Amino acid sequence: MRADLSLQQTPPFSVPARFLVSAPLFSLLAALVMLWYGPEMISHRWTPELLAVTHFLTLGFLAMSMLGSLMQLTPVLMGMVIPRATLFSGIVHTPLFLGSACLGLAWLLQINQLFSIAMALLGFAFLIFIMIISERLWRSENRHVTRSMMLLAVLALVITASLGLYLAMGYAFPAFPLVRQWTDLHLSWGLLGWVAMLIMAVAYQVIPMFQITDDYPAMHQRWLGWAIFACMLTLSLAYALPVETLKTVSSILLAACLMIFALTTLWVLQTRRRQIPDLTMMFWQLAMVSLVLLVLIWAISSLMNFDLPVLLGALFIHGFAMTTITGMMYKILPFIIWLHLSTRNKTLRDEGKRESQVKVPHMRKIIPEIAGVRQYYLHLISLILLLFASLLPQWFFHLAALSFLLAQTVLFFNLAKAAHFYNSKIIELETEHLIP
Repeated sequence: MRADLSLQQTPPFSVPARFLVSAPLFSLLAALVMLWYGPEMISHRWTPELLAVTHFLTLGFLAMSMLGSLMQLTPVLMGMVIPRATLFSGIVHTPLFLGSACLGLAWLLQINQLFSIAMALLGFAFLIFIMIISERLWRSENRHVTRSMMLLAVLALVITASLGLYLAMGYAFPAFPLVRQWTDLHLSWGLLGWVAMLIMAVAYQVIPMFQITDDYPAMHQRWLGWAIFACMLTLSLAYALPVETLKTVSSILLAACLMIFALTTLWVLQTRRRQIPDLTMMFWQLAMVSLVLLVLIWAISSLMNFDLPVLLGALFIHGFAMTTITGMMYKILPFIIWLHLSTRNKTLRDEGKRESQVKVPHMRKIIPEIAGVRQYYLHLISLILLLFASLLPQWFFHLAALSFLLAQTVLFFNLAKAAHFYNSKIIELETEHLIP
């Protein structure tokens, strides 16, 4: 079952664009930190530099781009109206941007006051976003499975943010007890709850729609999200009690859910009926392969009783999440540019001002396909080098950081160039309108 697009509900261009274009700035910052501090920063999982890089990527890149994408996709896919969308996006974007920067710098500079500032900014941004989006989703008349999955993902975000604020208090106030065992739960709710479930929710609709594939199996759509959420609840219970057996069972079931999603998505993509090569599909395929490798390596390392946190983190954050979102950026930004410019041209035609129209290129030319493909291969190379660097840091770490920096620089350039193209066309339209 596919929901109809509500294109008339699409928000102004600046609403998602400010999030999508600014997101790569944080991955660039993460790459610079990696180059500056070198392989010693991954000597163990609690180094301040690794914590800073992790949050630059999860908050600065992932959350930034996911919130922006939701502001675009929920009105179009769910038919809901975001009240005063431009103001709302500005109120969320500014504290999220500043809060993400402050949190990373707090670890790098070891300044407790920055943790307090980051807590206030991020808490405010997520509170406003969650209140508006959850209320709009709840009132939406659309009953596609994507709606319920998005609600579960937003609930997972509530839990993630709450745990994150609690942990940040341990850094901001030395007298406050820092309970490190909650860190793994915070990470699990953020990556497996918020990120994975939101990607699933979007995939159920955009892959069949844009890739011209068969729908995901109905049973898969109906139950997989609820299964992941239930497993996360039992995992939380296992941490609270604590019960190692329950933790192990919950982890195995979560891994199985991720594997089912990855393999099903790869199978659905094989049913693709559009023969033209598609950049977004390449990113989806790489993301799913990364997810399969993640589950397999986790299973092997668990059986052999050794820990690979950096390797698993690179596979999930870079290989799965960033890959998926980057692919979606190449679809979302050209689409909304084409849509807004085409809508303005139609308005001019309806007003009898055909001579004032601007030329709107095909979506595949707004960000040239070759530019996206080049960035894809840079992204792939950086992923492979990061995986090697997690195992042999002295040999590969600087090369991996440099390739990651290059890939994210090209991504930022591609997105910024597309946004500049849109703004130049708007100026052209407004200039034509002013000419008597």
